Amino acid sequence: MPDWIKNMRSSHLHEIEDLERIISENSTEQKTLSEHFKISMNKFAGDRSVETCLDALNVSIQLASIRRKLMEAYEQYARLLEGEIIRLRRLCEDKV
Repeated sequence: MPDWIKNMRSSHLHEIEDLERIISENSTEQKTLSEHFKISMNKFAGDRSVETCLDALNVSIQLASIRRKLMEAYEQYARLLEGEIIRLRRLCEDKV
């Protein structure tokens, strides 16, 4: 583990670890939903029934929801890392 990660405040380190776990879980779910969406769209393209349309729509809504969660997690992750970069830059400047 790099030294700068070891020097992070423990609360931020736990937040980052939680965000990494959430991102990993949601990425896995997104891949699964993407495959389900592909299958649902292929069924709809062949059948064109209301049922297959609603199935594809349902998976599409789930996929949009998980992508929103991923985006929010990545935004929070970026803010935490940016805060740590600023903190480390200030530490370096104080040493100079």
